Amino acid sequence: MTWAQARELAAELIPAATGDDPGARAVAAERLARLDGRSWLLLDEAARPAGLPTARVPLSPAAGLPTDVVTSWHRDGHLRQRATRMLARHDGRVATAALAVRLLDHVTPVREEAWRALLPRLDAHSADAVLDVLLAGRDRRHAPAALGRVLDTLLDRHPAAELVPSLLRSDRRGVRRWALAFGHERGLLTARHLLAAVRRDPDQWIRATCAEWLVEVTRPAELRPLLTAKSVVARLVALTRVPDEALADDELVPLMADRSPAVREQARWRARRRGVDAADWYRDRIGMPTTPAQVLAACLHGLAEVGGTVDLPAFTAGLGHRSARVRAAAVTGAGLHAARGEALALLEPMLLDPSPRVGATAASNLVRLGAPRAATDAAWASAQPWSRRAAWRVDRGRGSWDRVEADLRAAEDDDPRLASLGRSGIGNWLATGPATTWAGLPDTQRGRIQRALTTGTLDDSTCRAVAFHARIDRPPPPAPARRDDSAPVAEPSRAARRWPRLIPRRRQRARP
Repeated sequence: MTWAQARELAAELIPAATGDDPGARAVAAERLARLDGRSWLLLDEAARPAGLPTARVPLSPAAGLPTDVVTSWHRDGHLRQRATRMLARHDGRVATAALAVRLLDHVTPVREEAWRALLPRLDAHSADAVLDVLLAGRDRRHAPAALGRVLDTLLDRHPAAELVPSLLRSDRRGVRRWALAFGHERGLLTARHLLAAVRRDPDQWIRATCAEWLVEVTRPAELRPLLTAKSVVARLVALTRVPDEALADDELVPLMADRSPAVREQARWRARRRGVDAADWYRDRIGMPTTPAQVLAACLHGLAEVGGTVDLPAFTAGLGHRSARVRAAAVTGAGLHAARGEALALLEPMLLDPSPRVGATAASNLVRLGAPRAATDAAWASAQPWSRRAAWRVDRGRGSWDRVEADLRAAEDDDPRLASLGRSGIGNWLATGPATTWAGLPDTQRGRIQRALTTGTLDDSTCRAVAFHARIDRPPPPAPARRDDSAPVAEPSRAARRWPRLIPRRRQRARP
């Protein structure tokens, strides 16, 4: 949630929670239940300028949970303290999170009221809701003290060996990260906990970190389950730490077709030590009609790195595959192993591919091959925005004045993204490019740039700066509107005739 989104949500929740419509209050309660710790803090700050008039604040015990929550955001500290006391009557994660926000309040009585309300309900089940808020605001003034009090209370009521596994099952990413670091510092994470996190946690940082920590608490031979983990770091840890005698060929060789280039490279290095020819293995898998598209793309990528010109028919056949991933891999192989003329002929039509990924891959290869300007004419005329963006990358990759022309052409494109890239490119070139652009400007290119500067929508100062560095003559700007001199002028006074410089000129004219 951004600050602007928090302002909008606060403006919607405040009237809904303090109004008389029960349905609106129920909807407000549902939206509050979906907030994470950072959103709670943003909403608390955004509600202050959003405006919660004191006359609309119901402070009776009959007020519902959403009403007490939005009242706890009031700018008046006395009302926040009263709302915090009322929040203690409610159960559930919403009330607990709202009380955790008040632990970071700048008013001491409000913080103490929130702590008295949280103390009876603080246990392993509610700890993640409190920690999610406090960890999101850990850089605030009162966060260290609040975190210390909450952690001391939790450890007094629950052993750390029970608290950490409970927090690792939280649906809040920040809480799970904190629990992992806390458990690792105290040596509470077993191999079973780490292996479960590596295989099932949706957070990439947690999977990678647990894979590295797993090496410290287990033997290298026991890392074999990481070979099939979702984390790239976990698979790399297994490939580099599992000894040769514990790693079978049928476990190692399939990793040469892994989706990660780093894993493929490491698997090829270990397979080469065992006498496996990676290029022949790739050719065999490519020739099988039952090979899945994902594996086929990985094999083409691997063959592009270890193959040669003899594999060009395989890359050429892959250019027409139904999978965009396979076509992109075939584009890479054809660009690396075909002769320049043949590679240009194969890759130029790929700029018009219906997949943006294939077009971008073809553009990067054409830049490396130094494709001429005519190679992008069809892509510039395409109705697909990604094809025009690919053409812009190719033309811009030639550098010098081709870069300026490509940026000017892109700045006038109908695609907002491409137009933004073109305008940014012109601005960056004006900042650093003129001092290093020494090539002569051909007359034909000079004419195209001049037409772009004359008919484009760039601001006049930018166009004039580009024209100055390109030595292009542009028509002078329109003369400013002259002041109307038909108004009657009053007869100057004697003082004005004697000391004209001391009398402002505007005083010498009569008002119409």
